[in-house]
Amino acid sequence: MNISRHLTRLSQKDPLQRRQALEEVLKEEGLSFIRQEQEPSVKAPGGILNYLLNPWNEKAGLLFCAHYDSVPGSFGANDNAAALCILIDLAKKLSSENFPAHFAFFDGEESGNAGSRFYVSQMDRKSITGVVNLDVCGYGDTVAVYDRGYKRKPSVANFCKRKVLEAHNGLLVKYLPKSDEASFSGTAIPAISIASLPRWDIQYLKVLSGMGAGLLGRPPEFDMILEQMEITSTMHGGYRDTPEWVEPEAMERIYDYLVDALEIYKS
Repeated sequence: MNISRHLTRLSQKDPLQRRQALEEVLKEEGLSFIRQEQEPSVKAPGGILNYLLNPWNEKAGLLFCAHYDSVPGSFGANDNAAALCILIDLAKKLSSENFPAHFAFFDGEESGNAGSRFYVSQMDRKSITGVVNLDVCGYGDTVAVYDRGYKRKPSVANFCKRKVLEAHNGLLVKYLPKSDEASFSGTAIPAISIASLPRWDIQYLKVLSGMGAGLLGRPPEFDMILEQMEITSTMHGGYRDTPEWVEPEAMERIYDYLVDALEIYKS
């Protein structure tokens, strides 16, 4: 399996070329989809265009999601083309097994999670048992899972089990930067977020988790610590957010971790 085979194609500075590349890859991989569109608005001047895979099994299941947009001017390789590649291969596997699941590729994460918020406003809540969001999954040796307090919820519990995490050098963390999973807050649907980080960056996360926003917002030290993290150079337009810095083994680690967690559901 060459999980990074589409990485360069999906890493595009131009948002229209990036969108076109995603459509072409989905078609080539035999994954049928619908376009979920929202007209331009004050909050989303360019409009929103999400890509939702047509479900192959009508039963309720997990939603696997990742954003396909990038920070203006960035190739967006680790943030977030790597996650797209992982989910494309996972969707192919689950569809071949007729395992009930939903997949969404969201627009507008870099502008306030606009795409996922629009999806939540339109979704059939009875069809989604839980949400697994992937963001920044192509660099580092550690699978970081932010359970957002849902680790004991049956729909996402297997992704948080120690045995599964330890098998893939994974850890539960108390903080990850907010991503599309946050749009599901208030829906009663458990939503977790998954990233890949260098092990040393986990120490920074422990410190950041204790810096709540509070009434006055986060202290200046929060951004200073975030800038010290190695992973920061591979996201949000960092100089390493390019295809040559993405590590296929990091992507494979995330993929294998997801597959192992899902095997427990199947059994």
